[in-house]
Amino acid sequence: MRSGLLFDSSSLLYALKERRLDLLRRNYVQWLTFYEALNGVWKEVYLHRAIRAEKAAVLVEVLAEVLKYMEVLSPAGLEREIYERALALGVTVYDASYVVLAERYDLTLVTEDKRLRSRAQGIVEVKSLRELVG
Repeated sequence: MRSGLLFDSSSLLYALKERRLDLLRRNYVQWLTFYEALNGVWKEVYLHRAIRAEKAAVLVEVLAEVLKYMEVLSPAGLEREIYERALALGVTVYDASYVVLAERYDLTLVTEDKRLRSRAQGIVEVKSLRELVG
């Protein structure tokens, strides 16, 4: 495995739900991951009614605290490369930013998104959370 792990929002939230904070410490997210994760929490409360707002508020606090112990990467200055990678892979610009950052910093991309995993394989090392703990 590479030198560190870059978590996208799907794996970040999954790690929190599974109480695998040990995997997050001293690893990486990009700066938009926090907001994408917050949006995922919002969907669980507002759209899916899967969790109560009070429980979600605690999750938001835990998420904010966990991010203090993670390295936050910025895709600034990589916009053209990210855009071109998105076109080449047929993924969103947001997803391509993870691929570019993982490649740039020699990180393993951790995502639960099967489509992103399949598209990024061969460019960067890609794992799901289950594969990490498996």
